[in-house]
Order: sequence, then structure tokens, then C-alpha cells
Amino acid sequence: MEQRRSGEWRNTYESSLILETVLPDLLKESKQVKPSSLIIKGVNTDTVRKFPYTATLSPGDLNVSKSGGLPVYITGYQQFWNKNLEKVSKDFTVDTWFEKNGHTLSQLKGGEPVLLKAEVTAKGDADYVMIEIPIPAGCSYESKEQSWENNEVHREYFKEKVSIFCRKLKQGKYEFTVNLIPRYDGRYNLNPAKAEMMYFPVFYGREGMKKVVIGH
Repeated sequence: MEQRRSGEWRNTYESSLILETVLPDLLKESKQVKPSSLIIKGVNTDTVRKFPYTATLSPGDLNVSKSGGLPVYITGYQQFWNKNLEKVSKDFTVDTWFEKNGHTLSQLKGGEPVLLKAEVTAKGDADYVMIEIPIPAGCSYESKEQSWENNEVHREYFKEKVSIFCRKLKQGKYEFTVNLIPRYDGRYNLNPAKAEMMYFPVFYGREGMKKVVIGH
């Protein structure tokens, strides 16, 4: 308790350990704690008593009610294929471009390294932000560097995108760079880069769909 700094704990795991330690003392007044349960209307199982619990729901009305003395956390989401991705500037604004020697490129040349840059504008202070920067299919990584600027704590390089994790982004603009090398001529889609709060992904912003040409 005495090691808390800046009004928060170091991470979610540490917070959970502290809560696990102090919670029994907070509940001493209630000698008997009634286990929590959920009643979910819209799935086959009406009453849920064992957690964690996962269910896939069909479209329609959904009603959830809870009983018991302990909290229950619920996350709901839907997935669908969006064919016409447009730029979204809500809590973050994301802009991407290709650059070489300080100049913005409209076309890439095979074998010549380029920088894929993403500018993220945070419209308010945000904790635990993830930035995803897709790469075109005709490119590969020229190098896989870890950066410690902009409160970055880790980068994960996947074959189709780079995921950048930031501990905190205060209101303002931030620039992220990925080193690429074009390899195959052609016209490719550049999927939208996105910035979102990891624990509250409804707070996000993304770039629009773009095209990129690689040629000699």
C-alpha cells in the first residue's frame, strides 16, 4: 500500500494481488458472502454460477441480471467483415504515409528501404494504448527494432502488422516508424492503421483503406 505512486499501481496483475489481499478484510462485516450468479436471457443456459463463462449469442434481445455479494465483470463484442473501411477520428486520429530521406512517397521501388510512418493524435490522456500498423503484402521488414519513445513498452512484429504497446499517451501527437523493404512489384492494399485503448477498445481511431504501388 505504501509503494503506490502517481495515484495508480504498476500494472493490472499487481492491482489484482492487492485486491485479493485486502478484500477479505473488507468483507468481514458480512460473515457469509453469497456467491454471485448471472441470469442471462438469450442463451441456452439461463443461470450461470461457474466463472469464467463464455457464450455466443444470436441476434435479438439480451437481458442480464446479477445476484450475490461479489462483482462480476462482463465483456461483450461482435465480429463482422467490413468491406468498406473509412477513416474514423474519434478518440484518436491516425494518419499513415511512406517516407524516404524526409520525402513522402507516392510509389515504392523494389529493393529500396522505406519508412512506414503512423502519426497518432490522442484527443485526451489515455492509458494502455495499442497501435496496430498493417504492412502491404509486397513488403517485408527491413529491421525489427524496439523503440522506447512515446512511452512504448513493447513491439510485436507479425507477418501482416506491427502491434505497438504504450503505457500512457497524454493528449497530443505521436509518431511511430516501421522499417520496410519493398520486394514484389504490383498494386497492394494498405489496411488501416488503428489506435485503441487495450482495456476499452470502444475508444479508438483508425486510418482509411489505402492503395500502394511497388515498381522499378
